[in-house]
Parts: sequence; C-alpha cells; structure tokens
Amino acid sequence: MYYNTDLFVFYFLTLLFEIFQMNKNWKFVCLGIILSFIISPGCAYNKSSLPDLLVDNQQIAITANPDAARNDCDTLVITCIDYRFAIANQEFINNTLGLKDNYDHISIPGSIYNLVNPETRDLLFSKFSLSVSLHLIKRIVIISHKDCGGYGGSVSFGSEIAEYETLCTDLRNARELLIERYPTLEVDLFIESLTTEEKPKVRFEKIP
Repeated sequence: MYYNTDLFVFYFLTLLFEIFQMNKNWKFVCLGIILSFIISPGCAYNKSSLPDLLVDNQQIAITANPDAARNDCDTLVITCIDYRFAIANQEFINNTLGLKDNYDHISIPGSIYNLVNPETRDLLFSKFSLSVSLHLIKRIVIISHKDCGGYGGSVSFGSEIAEYETLCTDLRNARELLIERYPTLEVDLFIESLTTEEKPKVRFEKIP
C-alpha cells in the first residue's frame, strides 16, 4: 500500500483551515487532526508488487552464463515436459548432479517413451545429434517419471509394480539405443515420482 503524500498534505491543511475558519476553537482543530488520520487512508492507492509484463518492442537484459562463449558442455539432459516436475528437475540437475551452466536440456512428452517407439525414434535422434555434435557432450542423463501422460498415466499400467518395471525397461532400452548410436557416451538413468504427503516432494531414484 502506497500513499499519495501530496494529496494527503493538501487534504490535511484544507481541512484544518476550514475548521479553524468556522470556529476558532482549538478543540475543533484537534478533532480535525484526528479525523484527518482516520480518513487519510482514503488517499492511498494500491500498487502491485508484481513486475509489469513486457510490452511490444520493450527489452530487458538478464545476466548470462559467464561461460556462454564456450562452444561445448558436458551433458545432455532429457526430461518430460510435465510442469509438476520442472522446479525439482532444475534443482536436481543443477545442485545434485552438479551440472549448473554445463548441460543442454531437451524436454519431450513422455521423456523416453518416444525414443523407444520405432515410429518416432528417428525424429528424436535428429535432435539429440545436434547437441552431441555441436556441444561435444560426453554424457546423457535421462529422467523419466511416474504418472506420465505420455504413457496414459499410472492408471494405464494396472499396478505400481507394472508401471515401475515398464519405466525401468524403457529407460534401459533407451540407454542401449543411445550407446549403439554414440558408443563413447556415458548414459545415466533416473525415475522421479511425486510423494503423497501434505507438502508433496519429488523423489529421484537412479536406475542401474
């Protein structure tokens, strides 16, 4: 909440002057002072704490990665597009895996579902190849997750065990396909899941 100071001072002085002119009694002047502090919030106006959205042709500058001049990075990370895991994925990749400012990130629906699918595999490999060739990566990290819409959600598996086994199998198949195409690369596999606690958390498990 912000106050229009000029308007408040003008209102305050005008009120005192009028009261004093009507009755030169200091009791009324004191009453006017009290009323001015009661009424003054009416001169306030709200100002949103949210930043304004950019308008057409407006520009802003954001600090870039200090190593942006490099032409390589160590790792390609492949995740699903699911918004529920976006923040946790960034924290896991940057802090737990220690890859901050040192990885390419490709998000695709279903994560590796479309990689193990022969009908869509070539399209994904064409995207991966750009990262491998342009940025000289040495490692690929694949993160799949439970209750993935690309598979139809958890309900499509029939049981938690069936879902887990399917995800593990697809992750391992994806690793074999990637190593077959890029035999010098290291491929690490992870499954993430949302907990059912009051304050949900995202748990990550490394798959051998």
